[in-house]
Amino acid sequence: MKRFIIKTLLYAIPILIPLIGFGIFIYPHLSGDIGPLGYITFDDNYAQMREISDNKVINCKYGYKFLKDSSILTIGDSFSQTNKRDISYNYYLAKSTDKIVYNLQPWDVNPFLRFLYISKTQDLPKIVIVESVERYFIERLCQLNVSLSASSMLSRRLIDTTYEYKSSSKTLLENTQEWVKREMNLKGYENPIKSVKLSQSYFSCKDRENELHFYVDDIKITELTDSVANIATEKLDSLFKYADSIGIELYVLIAADKYEVYQNYIVDNPYPPKTLLTKFMDLYNHPHLINSRDTLYRLVENGVQDIYWANNTHWGIIGSKAVAEQVLQHIEQ
Repeated sequence: MKRFIIKTLLYAIPILIPLIGFGIFIYPHLSGDIGPLGYITFDDNYAQMREISDNKVINCKYGYKFLKDSSILTIGDSFSQTNKRDISYNYYLAKSTDKIVYNLQPWDVNPFLRFLYISKTQDLPKIVIVESVERYFIERLCQLNVSLSASSMLSRRLIDTTYEYKSSSKTLLENTQEWVKREMNLKGYENPIKSVKLSQSYFSCKDRENELHFYVDDIKITELTDSVANIATEKLDSLFKYADSIGIELYVLIAADKYEVYQNYIVDNPYPPKTLLTKFMDLYNHPHLINSRDTLYRLVENGVQDIYWANNTHWGIIGSKAVAEQVLQHIEQ
């Protein structure tokens, strides 16, 4: 029996030690979306999201019958998500206008396709804002075909109106195993979060003030080929023309990648410069195309902290407010 216990302990110790260490020192401090993605710990007191008590954004799904009384519909990915945990630009947009703001979910489906589908199935508010994060902006545009019918979009599985978002949270043991494999640099377990040093303190997070943590997809495509750029600009132009033909005042908001906004302030940057947005904006200029990079970059240039959260790929409160003001200026022009 004693030998069995000793043998069991010998097998268990290599599992228990990292499990206990990870469970006590790392797992409880994985905040934002960068913490869990990259297994990076952040100050527990940083960026505590308050519960929204006066949220005027109405979250709804495909079957919702939209009111047309000068309301605004926002469609987008996680940069448009506003609920009890997350505050995005449309929250501040709703606070700054007397118009009713709706937000169409789910947020992790091509927002341009969602706009096309819903515009072909029901009446929409006059003003629609479609937001896409920069890293997937070109790819999503290239998937567009404004001539497709709603039924065709369903049959081709471009849209799933029955979709329900389900969290893919892992157990403590699964997280520990993945963390160990990443620490050992095993093949297939590369960290999806990149970390670099900044030239000054751009975040108020304790011990992380001059560190930039961003999602690896930010640098997967840093520039545009001429052929892809031409396709994307043609697709976007067709989308604006389609919206105009059905009486919709469409605005397209590009949520700039975190790397894009801070890239000029990275010390000894090992990654290539990102010129994707610069080329696209040079090729296609439309009064309803809103590039959040310019607004956010000016804030960073002036040394403003927490434009994005240190522990998150998304805008902080200051960034969300600034983008909301930028969007409102475009609408009121």
